[in-house]
Amino acid sequence: MPLVGGRSVLALFVTAVVLVATSAPACRAAHNITAILSGHRDLSEFSRELTATGLADDINGRDTITVLAVDDAHMAPLKARGLPRGTLRHVLSLHVLVDYYDDAKLHGLPGGSADVSTLFQASGDAPGSAGMVEIADRRGGRVAFAPQDAGDARGTAVFYVKSVHQAPYSIAVLQVSGVMSSPAAEAPSSSPESTSRLDVSDVMSKNGCGRFAGLIAATAGASAAFDKHTRDGLTFFCPADKAVEAFEPAFKELRADARLAVVLYHGALGHYSPQALRAGHDDLATLASDDAGTTVGVAVHSVGGKVTLVSATHNAARVTRTLADADPVAVYMIDAVLVPFNASSPPDLGPSETDGRSGRKDGGDGRQTSGSAPGWPRRGWVASALVLTTLLAAFASG
Repeated sequence: MPLVGGRSVLALFVTAVVLVATSAPACRAAHNITAILSGHRDLSEFSRELTATGLADDINGRDTITVLAVDDAHMAPLKARGLPRGTLRHVLSLHVLVDYYDDAKLHGLPGGSADVSTLFQASGDAPGSAGMVEIADRRGGRVAFAPQDAGDARGTAVFYVKSVHQAPYSIAVLQVSGVMSSPAAEAPSSSPESTSRLDVSDVMSKNGCGRFAGLIAATAGASAAFDKHTRDGLTFFCPADKAVEAFEPAFKELRADARLAVVLYHGALGHYSPQALRAGHDDLATLASDDAGTTVGVAVHSVGGKVTLVSATHNAARVTRTLADADPVAVYMIDAVLVPFNASSPPDLGPSETDGRSGRKDGGDGRQTSGSAPGWPRRGWVASALVLTTLLAAFASG
């Protein structure tokens, strides 16, 4: 019997690789933790707090995760303590393991125990091993979970009650007997005074918004305007690198005041949590303003838990990720650049600020004190067309 030829073997191999590659994505289903918990009324408070603290978005954004859910009766004492939002987020982060554990895996731990990282550890706020949780198979088949903190993890152990939901190797939701906490999780969160633009810039740069962070740093007046409002609450919408890259050619053609307006338009006054964004349908006031000093708003539309921003020029940007939510500051990634002024209207053909003849002044926070509205350059019609083209391209590619 003749052997299979080399070309046939190669063809079979390539076919197998293609089949595996194309079928792999179908094996991984997206998950929605609030939808999973919605069918369990005794876990409703836990679900609400995951949403309020922004952890629900973090959970949904991970491929492999285990959530240790706590029933309403055991959540009540935690809620009664009135912990700050940041502290509550840290405590609940201990209940989100960044690995998959179902009933079978819990009762088959090698050596009877395992140390697992949590979202608290992944946040970078947990010192040392404080963000780790030990899983241990105790006597009588009871499985315990305890945070590794201050060398006394067993004193704060909770126990596995039942499986609530299992999607193998994607997400598991397990009910536990109570709330875990630790000294590190309840340590005072950073005060509003310690939150600075550098922190926000770092968050952006490390999470796919580095180009927009660069625009903030390079645009005169932008950093100072953001810093001025951070303490009272500010929500940043940072366009992803791909969207900014597409828009940069048009951005460079804008006058200095128009560039500042575009950058400031991505900062909304006030702190808006993910829950608040999904619940709201009103315009958000931004740091950008027109010539009369009137704030230019951005509209918020929420459908099925998905948030879309619509600018004054009617271009839309979807909120794709929560990058940070630490009151008084929240940072979200969006998939397009928002433009506050209508590029289709006749451009301002007056002298540029750089030629020394402009009467335009800037109040230092993006609010114009004189002159015309932030204008497009002398080549306004060309730049306007380029803006629209790049926006459409960025939106279509998203």
